[in-house]
Amino acid sequence: MSPQVSLSMQPISPKKLMVIDICIIISTICAIFITWWSLSLGIYDVFPFFYIIPLVLIAFAHPKLSIYGTVLLGWVYLVLVFMFGLPDARVYTIATIWFYIFVSLGVLISTYSKAYRREGEKNCGLYYNSQAGAFSYDKISLKINNANQKFCAIVGYNCEDLKKKALRDIIPDTDAREKFLAQIYNQHRIRDIEVGLLAADGSLRWALVSAVDCETRVIICTVVDITEQKQAQEALFQANKKLNLLNNVTRHDILNQLTVLIGYLELSRDDATDPQLLTYISKEEQAAEAIKKQILFTRDYQNIGVHSPGWYNIWEIVSLALAAIDVTGVRVTVDLPPVEIYADPLLEKVFYNLIENSIRHGEHVTEIAIRSVETPEGLILVLEDNGAGIPVTEKEKIFRREYFKNTGFGLFLGREILAITNLTIQENGVPGSGARFEIFVPNGAFRSGRENGAL
Repeated sequence: MSPQVSLSMQPISPKKLMVIDICIIISTICAIFITWWSLSLGIYDVFPFFYIIPLVLIAFAHPKLSIYGTVLLGWVYLVLVFMFGLPDARVYTIATIWFYIFVSLGVLISTYSKAYRREGEKNCGLYYNSQAGAFSYDKISLKINNANQKFCAIVGYNCEDLKKKALRDIIPDTDAREKFLAQIYNQHRIRDIEVGLLAADGSLRWALVSAVDCETRVIICTVVDITEQKQAQEALFQANKKLNLLNNVTRHDILNQLTVLIGYLELSRDDATDPQLLTYISKEEQAAEAIKKQILFTRDYQNIGVHSPGWYNIWEIVSLALAAIDVTGVRVTVDLPPVEIYADPLLEKVFYNLIENSIRHGEHVTEIAIRSVETPEGLILVLEDNGAGIPVTEKEKIFRREYFKNTGFGLFLGREILAITNLTIQENGVPGSGARFEIFVPNGAFRSGRENGAL
């Protein structure tokens, strides 16, 4: 539905209809008077055109009655010509022709008016009865021009009261309103902008607003109420915040107790002389260290998915990861296009773990290359080194939670982080020639970004 059409085809209000009826009466009286006056002066060429005005108004405002109205108007014209005109066959013939012209025009205009009215009623029905809220406002004054029942229900106003409001009354946040208006002005069409709407009862209703500038004074907006989703999202955020706080406190207390436990185990080792007892102490220390690693793992894992995914420049992410790692003695080359990836904010941690794993476990790594390969299905980000590589039997195991060496659960966390936005990772290197990690980014999860600098 074209928003411009839907508003221009609104049914004629009773007030407007009354004004048109008054215009019909006045223009008809004027046409009759001009006809009598012209015929009295012997003028026969101009006055028939004055009948077109009431004829058009009748056909547009009353399409169902326009045939009768135009025929009646034509008969009035004929009677006047025959009563006050000269008894001339030519004059009577021309008057008869004009009579048929009047009737034909009335039929054509009424037929168009009926089709126009039906289209208007259909589009207005969609506009006013849509399950999505819709409203329009004046581009200059920002006053609310019109609204459907759904939007009125969202903000708690009746339609007439809402028409007395301006955009600032329903979008009270000045910064949000100015940003909204600026986007419409610059882009002429916006989609799903999150906006807070002030309801009649003073509450704030959250909505996704789309708008289009039809290059008229009227801006059309559609509104989807997301208040309940927003409240649920906020409640979930607060619950996660409290759980994370509890986890942090609990983890801190456990780590403190583990530190004490490990300290006493070291003291026990110093005092113990029995070989069997020393064996037990070693196993206890190993168990304590394993517990410590798992507690630290929960610290990293709890942050996954806490914040909403976003678009991240992959070159910048790799640069940040490299900046946090000592790559002395390793030649790192980065050949990435200006591409942004839709991913969890912990994407940097994925590349940090991959690069660190290459340096730590590659045994003799001297080169690391990071590049991309575009395929019809999506984009593949490749990180490969010239180290020892991954044995065939361990290529899948390295991504499991229970499989780790000195780096803890890095690769498992990396796969979990990528999976949030449907990115996948696998290792396809040749054992003995180096590791090769491939991150697959499907179409729709990457887009062109700004140009990168040289690394």
